[in-house]
Amino acid sequence: NNGRHNLSKDDMTTSTGPTTTSTNTLFDNGTGISLTRNENGIFLLLMNKGPNVVNPPLVQALSSALDIVEQTSHPKALIITALGKFFSNGLDLEYMSSNGNLIAPLIESFWKQVLARVLVMDCTTIAAINGHAFGAGLFLALSCDYRIMRTHRGYLNFPELNLGMRLSKGFSELIKAKLQSSHLLLLRESVLMGKRYGSTDALRVGMIDQECQMEELVQEATNMATQLLTLFSNLNNFDPESFRIMKIELYTDAYRALTLGSANTPPECRL
Repeated sequence: NNGRHNLSKDDMTTSTGPTTTSTNTLFDNGTGISLTRNENGIFLLLMNKGPNVVNPPLVQALSSALDIVEQTSHPKALIITALGKFFSNGLDLEYMSSNGNLIAPLIESFWKQVLARVLVMDCTTIAAINGHAFGAGLFLALSCDYRIMRTHRGYLNFPELNLGMRLSKGFSELIKAKLQSSHLLLLRESVLMGKRYGSTDALRVGMIDQECQMEELVQEATNMATQLLTLFSNLNNFDPESFRIMKIELYTDAYRALTLGSANTPPECRL
């Protein structure tokens, strides 16, 4: 059914983390990816697949959930989070080692079906980072407008240096779009030295916007989303399409690389 879902299906009350606001389940693929929406229009996209590694089933499930968010009218906001010790442990190395000819299609589908769409979503997007976010998992968080991370557990890391891999064009442009102006040494430290950042260091260098205790994580993300929804509602004329276009204007090189580039695009190319 091309991955799109009728919003009237599976309409049941659930619990979203520590908040008591009633929610409706709009998507649940039965293997650990679900999407709920509370009465204020705030979506929670939850990953519960252990390390939440990026492989074709994960990409398809995330894409199907994003279909629903995109098709829903405003007011709305999107929070992406996970359960357990991982936000996402990055690309599925086991899948890649046994499907060498499918590595490029996997990366490109993740760019086009997930990262590019989150990057320029017509509503606020927030990554609530519950644990480790490595490689592609960190790029998922970076594609969001804001990032909140739990304290005391979990690291943010670009593992390409350790793995002997290049970044590839879509990923490198996303790093520059979101991190280049955050801290003088951040690109050199995070990419060329492979530094791991806990929440305090990540906040210091501008990789995240806020840190909090794990039990407060989803509620803090919900509070941020609520505040921004209130801000937009008080504007003279908030236009979702203009909001989306402004993001394309801000992150042009990253958006072009994610939508037009390939995993094998030469590093010196400008798209």
